[in-house]
Amino acid sequence: NVTKFLLTVFVFGLFSSFAFAEEKTPEQLREERSRIFGIERLESQTLTRVVFASAAKHRIGFYFDLNPDCSAVGDINVRVTKQPEHGTVETVAATDYVRFPKENIRSKCNLQKVKGTLVNYKTAEKYTGKDEFDLLILYPGGFARKLHFDISVR
Repeated sequence: NVTKFLLTVFVFGLFSSFAFAEEKTPEQLREERSRIFGIERLESQTLTRVVFASAAKHRIGFYFDLNPDCSAVGDINVRVTKQPEHGTVETVAATDYVRFPKENIRSKCNLQKVKGTLVNYKTAEKYTGKDEFDLLILYPGGFARKLHFDISVR
């Protein structure tokens, strides 16, 4: 009987917690996701880029976080965590065009330049071959991405 009583109390408590759960605001959801998927559990990705052997800067990526009205959620913090051996990486606050699919609520942002961080790579003079570097991208809502770039300089 004690087991049935404890099971009943547990199940009742479980159902009542669902019944009285309040709807969370977008900010509360972001904070909760940040705690759950914080910097210890980064989204990690490897990307490959091919660049020409030249003294020119090569655009590697443009990173941003936008509200539905196209305003920036906040500043993006892009850190180079591993420098390339045969070139340099620069991060620059910039404005640029973005590409959202037409079904995305932010697709209207494609028509204007938005605030973000631009990442450029420049090869060492007369170098051809392989290079690599790593970025850590910290978004205003607490999300982070770790990107590894394999660069082929031709």
